[in-house]
Amino acid sequence: MARMVRVEFDGPARHQYSPVPGYPLRAGDIVVVETDWGVGMGGVGAILGEFPPEVLKAPVSRILRKATPTDLSRRTALAQREREARTFCREQIQTRGLPMKLTEVRIGLDSSKALFYFTADGRVDFRELVKDLTQHLRTRVELRQIGVRDEAGVLGSAGACGRPLCCRTFLQAFTPVSIRMAKDQNLALNPGKLSGMCGRLKCCLAFEHPLYAELKRTLPRLGCCVATCRGPGLIRAQNVLEQTVLVALETGGQVILTAKEVTVRPRPTPPSRGTHAGEGPAGTPAAESAPGGPPGAAAGRDTRRPARPEAPPPAEDVPDDLAALEDS
Repeated sequence: MARMVRVEFDGPARHQYSPVPGYPLRAGDIVVVETDWGVGMGGVGAILGEFPPEVLKAPVSRILRKATPTDLSRRTALAQREREARTFCREQIQTRGLPMKLTEVRIGLDSSKALFYFTADGRVDFRELVKDLTQHLRTRVELRQIGVRDEAGVLGSAGACGRPLCCRTFLQAFTPVSIRMAKDQNLALNPGKLSGMCGRLKCCLAFEHPLYAELKRTLPRLGCCVATCRGPGLIRAQNVLEQTVLVALETGGQVILTAKEVTVRPRPTPPSRGTHAGEGPAGTPAAESAPGGPPGAAAGRDTRRPARPEAPPPAEDVPDDLAALEDS
């Protein structure tokens, strides 16, 4: 275990962990630290006494120093320079007609590197744009393509719940979200209600899915036969959160029962076929004699038809407007 410092930066949910330096720090201090876009500045969010080093991404960034008054004044001037670089880059994108959208600009505190984040539907040839930006900023320039989920975190907004977007406040990494998660929660497959501000499936579906998957394990499956105090029936619907099922009784009518009030029973098997001509007991083919041989000579040869292979389960049919919401 190692002592680590969580350094938080302005903008979307973005922080990193750095080893505790040799001088004392406390929450709220402003420090100068190594970042992806060069030397950056952030605030100390917390000091963790024991942190497993194997969960850290290599290489681990170092804290260089506490921010000085000179660093703080330089950060104010740097914010103005980032705004100017954003305006210039958007003008060049429009002039060159590039199919891309600029999202965010980050320039290192030492001006050794500038990082431009953008979104695009496909690959973009931005080599000439990099030359323009390098000549204008007089520093090393890197363009990095991000997804629409990352863009929503940068721009920020409020979700359907009324709270700030998770990707803006705390979410560091995105997990794949599928239509199956919405079906497991018995949600209406309405693209307008399932999609977030980014135009993809809401991330909260993935947060809630483990709980729904665990609760569904205790419920009988749809269509299975059950025995109840009101007689046998079939499961027609489930209420996962209330742990109840809707049972269609064989005697007619429907009833809502808890999972403890029903018992799964095997589905009744259809009656076996009677004995026909040319068949032995239980419908097995009768022994036939081989040509020129004694009766029963063919008994050692299996004359039954080979069993048909089981058909694969039908593919899940997802409408195109819903499939477009899933992460590709």
